[in-house]
Amino acid sequence: MYNKKKQSVKQHFSRREALHLIGSTAGAGIAATSGFWKPTFAQQRFTSVEEPAFPSGALIRTLQGDLNPRALSEGASLFHEHVGRDDVDLAVEELRACAFDGLGLIVDAATGRRTPEQILNLNTIASRTDVRIVMAGGYFEDIGFAIYPVRVSEMSEDELVEELVSDATSQRWGAFGEIASSLEMRPDERKVHRAIARAHLRTGLPIFTHTPHESCPSCAMEQMDVIEGMGVNLSHVVIGHMATIKPEHDPLATHKRIAQRGAFIGLDTLGHEMGRSHVPAADKVRMVQDLLEAGLEDHVLLSSDMGNERQFQRNYGHGWASVLMQFVPKLRFAGVPEDSIQKILVDNPRRFLAFVPV
Repeated sequence: MYNKKKQSVKQHFSRREALHLIGSTAGAGIAATSGFWKPTFAQQRFTSVEEPAFPSGALIRTLQGDLNPRALSEGASLFHEHVGRDDVDLAVEELRACAFDGLGLIVDAATGRRTPEQILNLNTIASRTDVRIVMAGGYFEDIGFAIYPVRVSEMSEDELVEELVSDATSQRWGAFGEIASSLEMRPDERKVHRAIARAHLRTGLPIFTHTPHESCPSCAMEQMDVIEGMGVNLSHVVIGHMATIKPEHDPLATHKRIAQRGAFIGLDTLGHEMGRSHVPAADKVRMVQDLLEAGLEDHVLLSSDMGNERQFQRNYGHGWASVLMQFVPKLRFAGVPEDSIQKILVDNPRRFLAFVPV
């Protein structure tokens, strides 16, 4: 307990100073016990409900080193975020604060081939935080939002595969993503999806996708058709942005079709406002409830797809902890069982991220 004197001193801390203290303590509070990383100082805990079965030799590749998936039995994992940036100190400060909020692992999604400086920055961030960082990579195009560099359009599918495998190996990627398509998949996008599928078969790395935020059930089906058509087992794939399916487009029907084919359902626009998606948070909570009632708990993944510094904790937001601090409380208020929340945030992500290197 703080005495009155300590309380009076504490009142003089600015928010930034408080976040720095929280982050520093959280960073120091991640301890290794018998090979397991456990957050020992956090305002909330996320813990495995039931240890999944992992294939022999499976690992999760992080920038801090390869992990036995069983070592991630505590701490929430977010499969689709945007961590890399020029301001390394800011990213480290934010991740330390997020560790205090219960974050254990975060995946940095790529929207293009990283520069050497971007790779260095992300590795530096990883070296200064106890939140595990998975580097993902690939190529990104969603017409109206972003297009491929000319070089991607000019490269053959075979050349793309070789570059993807080379980059994944040399940069220590732990996944391919985010792999995007437009409202109507264009020939170059189909070529990239095929190349990603082939690179997966060469490396074993899992895949997560981006579908347009404008509510596109058909895009999800088309992505699965292309990837599965190349011989990929869809249990290694997350179809992304499935929280952007509007009620009038029957999101549960789309989600069921994804799960029936073995893929994960990526509800990864949560906890903050997305400029191109206007699905209210209450509808997203209902999506989770509907999925649980349909018996599809094992296929659900949550994330925020967040990289906007205006929503960082330094700026009075929740940053990369927005799922944990804004969306999870809504799930609890709606009566979603705590075991389901823990499973979706701890067990399901490591089942997706675990792979056996080829």
